[in-house]
Amino acid sequence: MAKKKVNRKKQLKREWAKLKKAGRERLEQVVDVAETVVDKAVEQVKEAVAEIKEQAATSLEDFQALPELEAIPASRLETFYQAGIQSVADFATWTEKDLVALKGIGAATIKQLKEKGIALKD
Repeated sequence: MAKKKVNRKKQLKREWAKLKKAGRERLEQVVDVAETVVDKAVEQVKEAVAEIKEQAATSLEDFQALPELEAIPASRLETFYQAGIQSVADFATWTEKDLVALKGIGAATIKQLKEKGIALKD
Protein backbone atom coordinates (compact mmCIF):
# COMPACT_ATOMS: atom_id res chain seq x y z
CA MET A 1 0.00 0.00 0.00
CA ALA A 2 1.30 3.37 -0.94
CA LYS A 3 1.83 6.01 1.67
CA LYS A 4 -0.63 8.86 1.40
CA LYS A 5 1.08 12.10 0.54
CA VAL A 6 0.58 14.68 3.29
CA ASN A 7 0.18 18.27 2.40
CA ARG A 8 2.42 19.91 5.05
CA LYS A 9 1.07 23.36 4.39
CA LYS A 10 -2.54 22.31 5.11
CA GLN A 11 -1.45 20.33 8.14
CA LEU A 12 0.40 23.33 9.57
CA LYS A 13 -2.61 25.60 8.92
CA ARG A 14 -4.87 23.17 10.81
CA GLU A 15 -2.44 22.96 13.72
CA TRP A 16 -2.15 26.75 13.77
CA ALA A 17 -5.96 27.09 13.81
CA LYS A 18 -6.18 24.62 16.75
CA LEU A 19 -3.57 26.56 18.69
CA LYS A 20 -5.33 29.86 18.04
CA LYS A 21 -8.65 28.36 19.16
CA ALA A 22 -7.06 26.91 22.30
CA GLY A 23 -5.42 30.27 22.98
CA ARG A 24 -8.73 32.13 22.62
CA GLU A 25 -10.47 29.67 24.92
CA ARG A 26 -7.71 30.02 27.53
CA LEU A 27 -7.79 33.79 27.16
CA GLU A 28 -11.56 33.75 27.72
CA GLN A 29 -11.04 31.69 30.88
CA VAL A 30 -8.45 34.14 32.15
CA VAL A 31 -10.73 37.08 31.38
CA ASP A 32 -13.62 35.40 33.24
CA VAL A 33 -11.43 34.82 36.30
CA ALA A 34 -10.11 38.38 36.13
CA GLU A 35 -13.63 39.81 35.90
CA THR A 36 -14.69 37.76 38.93
CA VAL A 37 -11.69 38.95 40.94
CA VAL A 38 -12.28 42.56 39.94
CA ASP A 39 -16.00 42.34 40.79
CA LYS A 40 -15.16 40.96 44.24
CA ALA A 41 -12.58 43.68 44.80
CA VAL A 42 -15.04 46.39 43.77
CA GLU A 43 -17.63 44.97 46.15
CA GLN A 44 -15.09 44.93 49.00
CA VAL A 45 -14.14 48.53 48.29
CA LYS A 46 -17.80 49.56 48.27
CA GLU A 47 -18.34 47.82 51.62
CA ALA A 48 -15.25 49.49 53.08
CA VAL A 49 -16.40 52.91 51.86
CA ALA A 50 -19.86 52.35 53.36
CA GLU A 51 -18.31 51.31 56.67
CA ILE A 52 -16.05 54.35 56.72
CA LYS A 53 -19.01 56.62 55.97
CA GLU A 54 -20.94 55.09 58.86
CA GLN A 55 -18.03 55.56 61.23
CA ALA A 56 -17.15 59.04 60.04
CA ALA A 57 -18.31 61.86 62.20
CA THR A 58 -21.20 63.81 60.84
CA SER A 59 -20.89 67.53 60.39
CA LEU A 60 -22.31 69.89 62.96
CA GLU A 61 -25.06 70.84 60.52
CA ASP A 62 -26.01 67.19 60.03
CA PHE A 63 -26.02 66.66 63.80
CA GLN A 64 -28.25 69.70 64.35
CA ALA A 65 -30.64 68.49 61.63
CA LEU A 66 -31.31 65.14 63.32
CA PRO A 67 -35.07 64.83 63.90
CA GLU A 68 -34.51 63.35 67.38
CA LEU A 69 -32.83 66.60 68.44
CA GLU A 70 -35.52 68.91 67.11
CA ALA A 71 -36.40 71.83 69.44
CA ILE A 72 -33.12 71.62 71.33
CA PRO A 73 -31.29 74.94 70.96
CA ALA A 74 -28.47 75.00 68.43
CA SER A 75 -26.01 76.30 71.03
CA ARG A 76 -26.64 73.21 73.21
CA LEU A 77 -26.23 70.92 70.21
CA GLU A 78 -22.96 72.64 69.35
CA THR A 79 -21.76 72.05 72.91
CA PHE A 80 -22.62 68.36 72.62
CA TYR A 81 -20.92 68.13 69.23
CA GLN A 82 -17.72 69.76 70.48
CA ALA A 83 -17.70 67.37 73.45
CA GLY A 84 -17.68 64.41 71.04
CA ILE A 85 -21.39 63.60 70.88
CA GLN A 86 -21.97 63.44 67.15
CA SER A 87 -24.95 61.11 66.93
CA VAL A 88 -27.96 60.19 69.04
CA ALA A 89 -26.27 56.87 69.87
CA ASP A 90 -23.32 58.75 71.40
CA PHE A 91 -25.55 60.01 74.23
CA ALA A 92 -25.70 56.43 75.57
CA THR A 93 -22.06 56.72 76.66
CA TRP A 94 -22.70 59.83 78.77
CA THR A 95 -24.33 60.10 82.19
CA GLU A 96 -26.57 62.98 83.27
CA LYS A 97 -23.78 64.16 85.56
CA ASP A 98 -21.29 64.21 82.65
CA LEU A 99 -23.68 66.20 80.47
CA VAL A 100 -24.54 68.73 83.18
CA ALA A 101 -20.81 69.32 83.61
CA LEU A 102 -20.71 70.69 80.05
CA LYS A 103 -20.96 74.47 79.73
CA GLY A 104 -24.54 75.60 79.10
CA ILE A 105 -26.14 72.19 79.76
CA GLY A 106 -28.56 71.99 82.66
CA ALA A 107 -31.46 69.99 84.00
CA ALA A 108 -33.86 71.45 81.44
CA THR A 109 -31.74 70.23 78.53
CA ILE A 110 -31.46 66.77 80.12
CA LYS A 111 -35.24 66.74 80.52
CA GLN A 112 -35.68 67.65 76.84
CA LEU A 113 -33.36 64.83 75.81
CA LYS A 114 -35.27 62.31 77.89
CA GLU A 115 -38.61 63.55 76.52
CA LYS A 116 -37.23 62.93 73.04
CA GLY A 117 -36.50 59.34 74.07
CA ILE A 118 -32.74 59.71 74.04
CA ALA A 119 -31.14 57.17 76.34
CA LEU A 120 -28.31 58.17 78.64
CA LYS A 121 -25.79 56.02 80.49
CA ASP A 122 -26.97 55.06 83.98
